[in-house]
Formats: sequence, C-alpha cells, structure tokens
Amino acid sequence: MTDIEIIVPINISGIWYPIYDYDIRKRGSIGLSLVLNPSILVIPSKKEESKIIFNGNEIHNFPNLEYLRKLGKIQLNIKSEIPLGFGYGMSGAISLAYALASHELYNINLQEALITAHVSEVLSNNGLGDVIAEYYGGGLVYRKKPGAPGYGEVEKISVDWDVICSKPISKESTEILIKTKNENALRYISEFLSNKTLKNFFFLSRKFTEELGFYSPYPNSFRKKGLILRLKECDEGWIKHTPAMNGASVH
Repeated sequence: MTDIEIIVPINISGIWYPIYDYDIRKRGSIGLSLVLNPSILVIPSKKEESKIIFNGNEIHNFPNLEYLRKLGKIQLNIKSEIPLGFGYGMSGAISLAYALASHELYNINLQEALITAHVSEVLSNNGLGDVIAEYYGGGLVYRKKPGAPGYGEVEKISVDWDVICSKPISKESTEILIKTKNENALRYISEFLSNKTLKNFFFLSRKFTEELGFYSPYPNSFRKKGLILRLKECDEGWIKHTPAMNGASVH
C-alpha cells in the first residue's frame, strides 16, 4: 500500500454553548468557529502499539488515545506549524486523523470511526465541537446542532475574508472552558446570524471570551484559551491563516 496522507485543518471557536445530551454521540456544543489553515499533515501506519508522533516527538500524555485505540493500532506521524495545547483544536484534529486512518488502514466503518473521534474528545474534556467542524470545514462555520459527524450539523457561512493571524501565548486547560455555560452565547450567536460578517464574528467573540475572563490587548482580536486571534493586522512572528473551505481529506 502506498503511503496515505491525511490533512486536517484547525478549528478556533469564538462562541460556544455546551449541550450535554444523555447520548454521548449527540453531546457537544453549538457555536461559531473558524476552520483554518495551516492544516496538520499526518502520515499513518499500522504498528504494534498506538503512538502519536508530533513534529518528531512522541506525545505521551494524549488522553484521547485511550478511546481511539479501539479503532486499531496506529501510529500517526504529524507535521504541524501549529503548537498543541493552546486552543487551536489540535486534539480534535489528531483524533479525526486517527479515525480517518482507521478507516483507510483497517476498513473501520467511517461513521463509527468519526463517532469515536468525537467521543474521545468529549470524554477526555478536550473539546465539544472541533471534530465536526474540522471534518466538514467551511471557513467560518455555525455549529447549529451538537454532536459527532452524522449527528451534529454545521452550516458554512459565506463571508468576505481578510487577513487573519494568531499568536500562541500560554498552554491552558480546555476542561474549564467546555464546562462553563455562558447564557449570553445564544444571544451572541443570534446577533451574528443577523449580521454575518467576519468583523462581527470577531466583535462578538471578543465580548463572549472577555465574559469568560480572557482578554486581548490588540484591536480587532479576541483571546481563546491560550491564543490570540487577530483580524487585519499581523505582526512579525504571528501565524498567518487562510480559511479551510473543504475540511479534512485523505490522499
């Protein structure tokens, strides 16, 4: 078999509202996020032991792997310009890549694999909506129904794009964020849907994240977890992003 390459974009949520359904496949969040490049490039292979190799270094503390292993013993060799642990949706991207690899290498049912990727995120407290957003792509997406791909629903929002860049500033835990319910999230989502622009997404995301205690010193920006996302201005050393319109892919 020739080498398989899997490409998965990142996902940065600006507004989210957790929904804890009794059915874990339907558990997740509704909200607004940006699915962006640079994506991660993943080379999967069958191995005697499941491993995640990230830019040449093995990740020993990736809790999602406990649930992903049931899809088959796979080693993922990941090349990424984006760091892990700052709020870029990287754990979701890695879990999604593992699921797609299991489908290719072990012929695991695709729907089952995608559900497992989503469940691994939920049970590990690493995310509630990254997997479905990264699977479908679309740039600016509205997660209108929570859950794994096939259960949740996303709407791709068409906007005029401008320069977007980010700066990772500190590693932060995701658990507290996804367990915090800010009732204003629903109002901000509604306000965005009545004015679907990139500028309004940044404006409302800043209001939302500041209410959670995350502040950015830059105009036209917001802080999500351990990163700052900024519109229109990119200083030296910042990561430049483009919209990922097509989601995850296998080559």
